[in-house]
Amino acid sequence: MINNILPKLILFTVIASLPIFSVAKTSDDKVKNTQEVYQLSYIEREPGIDDYEITMLVSERYIRIDQPGEDNGFIVYDDKDRVIYSVSHQDKSVLVIKEHVFSEDKLPVKYQTEYLELADAPTVSGNVIFNYRVYTGEGDSEETCMEIQLVENLLPEVSKLLQNYQKVVSGQQVKMTDNKISDMQTACYFVDQIYNTGAYYEKGLPIQEWHSNERFKILSSYKKVNVNPGKFIVPEKYRQFSVDKNSKTFLE
Repeated sequence: MINNILPKLILFTVIASLPIFSVAKTSDDKVKNTQEVYQLSYIEREPGIDDYEITMLVSERYIRIDQPGEDNGFIVYDDKDRVIYSVSHQDKSVLVIKEHVFSEDKLPVKYQTEYLELADAPTVSGNVIFNYRVYTGEGDSEETCMEIQLVENLLPEVSKLLQNYQKVVSGQQVKMTDNKISDMQTACYFVDQIYNTGAYYEKGLPIQEWHSNERFKILSSYKKVNVNPGKFIVPEKYRQFSVDKNSKTFLE
């Protein structure tokens, strides 16, 4: 079953808009005291909210994720320390999520994956597109948990950091879960939102994603840009805290 959820028209439109590859031009003065990073732009959708844009900067060590607007805060992921910092300007605080290594041994459901080439799709930077689908059940009870169109050999260094980031996100979710299936905590909920190891990043860079919580994500552009290294610095004066199952703990 290929692309059974995501309309091909959207996929092909996205592909047509993606650059072969570009490097933003800057003057010599602007390049001084900056570092070259990848900039990826996404359009995201979720139920009850208008489409919004996400910008992601990826260096050799860091990821920074921004939404439009100065008051929205931002996220920084440090791949060396395997820590996520979620910065809130509104209350001048930083949620700190440290790596929690986990395995799928405690995953309370079973799932299968399907990985097939989209033979009728155009290429991206000369690379073909594949469909990566994760599902549970069989026959009439089969349910798709996530469906991702990805491009092999496209920005592999970016894919590696994105997978590491996803593992830290999921590690936090695993720490918080009770591992009990219910009407709200379905099989796909555990496969997609809790024990999601980002295995699809090992295949290539996603250009379009659909997840079981009805979140939809499209890569609209990618390029190299020069940025100030301060982009990856977390405000020192903001109060830092972490969250576990029962409480919020402020950090020194």
